[in-house]
Formats: sequence, structure tokens, C-alpha cells
Amino acid sequence: MKEQQKINELELKINREKQKLDKKLTRQKILLGAFLIETLEKNEVEKLREYVANNLDDFLTRESDRELMSDVIEKLKKISNKNNEIDYNGDKHTDDDTLVANIADTGLPVDEDNMFVED
Repeated sequence: MKEQQKINELELKINREKQKLDKKLTRQKILLGAFLIETLEKNEVEKLREYVANNLDDFLTRESDRELMSDVIEKLKKISNKNNEIDYNGDKHTDDDTLVANIADTGLPVDEDNMFVED
């Protein structure tokens, strides 16, 4: 009976360690996701929005995940397309109202001068 008790104790210990590891991995994924979202919102990495918009759907394997992320993907595609349509080098004239509208479409916070601000 002592051997069975030791086995049971070891199994409990293994299960507790697995739970700790699962929690750690989940926390890491949440933090990485939060970092990525902030990076996308601030457009800190050139072409990242476009890359995510074009590849996230293929990465997702479950239909419920695709449905959950469809709004995000569409918003990123819309922002990426608008940014690609604007040429700030003078090849294509863009008036101030269009620029303000494009800034507003990003969903990022702006001040009264339409300058991006931190939340």
C-alpha cells in the first residue's frame, strides 16, 4: 500500500507541475499578444499590419477562432490599404481632410490637432 501511496503522491506532484507550466505558458502568450497588439496599434514596425492582415487567417485553424478574429483582420486590411493608397512623397495629392479621415480610421487616440497620443 505504501508504494501505491507514493505513486499517487508523485502523480499529484506531476499534475501540479504541469498546471504551473500551463499557467506560465498561457501568461507568456497573453503578454506577447498584448505586446503585438500595442505594436500594431502604434504601427511601430513597418509592414507588420499588412503582414498580420494577410497571414493571420491562414494561421488560425479553428473556424471559431477565424470568426473571433475576422473583425481584427478586416480592420488591419482596411488600415493597410488606406496607408498604401496615400503617397506622402507628392506623387498623389492628398488634402488635409483626407489625411484627418485616414488618421481617424486607424482608431488610435488623437488630440485636437489630430496628432497621435498615448492612451
